[in-house]
Amino acid sequence: MKKKMIHTLNYMALFLLGILFIYPLIVTFTNSFMSEKEIMLHYSTQLSLFDVLEGIKDAFVDMKLIPDQVSGEQYEEVLIAQPSFLVLLTNSMKITFPVVIGNVLVSLLSAYGFTLWQWKYKEALFRLYVIVMLMPLQAVIVPNYIIADTLQIKDSNLAIILPGIFAPFGTFLLRQNMKAMSKEYFEAASVDGASIGYIFLYIVVPQMKSGISALSILVFIEYWNLVEQAVIFIKEYYREPLSVYLSRIAEGKVGLIFAASCVYMFVPIWFLILGQKDLEKGIELSGIK
Repeated sequence: MKKKMIHTLNYMALFLLGILFIYPLIVTFTNSFMSEKEIMLHYSTQLSLFDVLEGIKDAFVDMKLIPDQVSGEQYEEVLIAQPSFLVLLTNSMKITFPVVIGNVLVSLLSAYGFTLWQWKYKEALFRLYVIVMLMPLQAVIVPNYIIADTLQIKDSNLAIILPGIFAPFGTFLLRQNMKAMSKEYFEAASVDGASIGYIFLYIVVPQMKSGISALSILVFIEYWNLVEQAVIFIKEYYREPLSVYLSRIAEGKVGLIFAASCVYMFVPIWFLILGQKDLEKGIELSGIK
């Protein structure tokens, strides 16, 4: 009886924690159906004339879960009246998808080399990969800028895409996945006369589905939400990704912030739901905890 009660209390505590973490998403979704006037009324911190006359010195946000009147005004404004929003959404895709595809291909090949090929200094070079992977973005952004300037690509998306493609985390993740594969597969294929390319394409890649999915999702989320690199390398407003636009939307268009955030969140959440099982399995096989 006591054990059952402890389990019940644990479930209740986890449920309340889950509600606490998901509450901002719920507020964002429900408030995306507010009208712009209602948002300005509850979320603006600017004092009105009546507040000044009443001697009020500070205005605070009045967070509401349910709108007084359901309205699709925000979505209409974001998706139809403002084509610039869709342009910025396309800019995010132009950066994110090449990075995901390129990073998966490079990581697969390099992980294959680090796992199966036997060559001198292999482990030393892999340790160097791990060290680079552990370095924070702020430590590598200046070298990236210098290299991009040397290659004369610092004003293009390539300055963001190329470092993303060659990021070492993917190699680390997929190598850990490959090490979990049975060596008998490769030995049997070699005995049958299979080439290195054949083993890679028809034995390794089909068994790496979970690792590839996990890497794709993690890289996608990282570059979908990038801000620092875009602020440094992209000068023109019309080439900015949506993540930069959202970071400063509250400065001038508070009335659209909830619908814009929902549209922005839809793609990564949909991507995450589709690959959740592969993400869990891929991370589990890599041994990352």
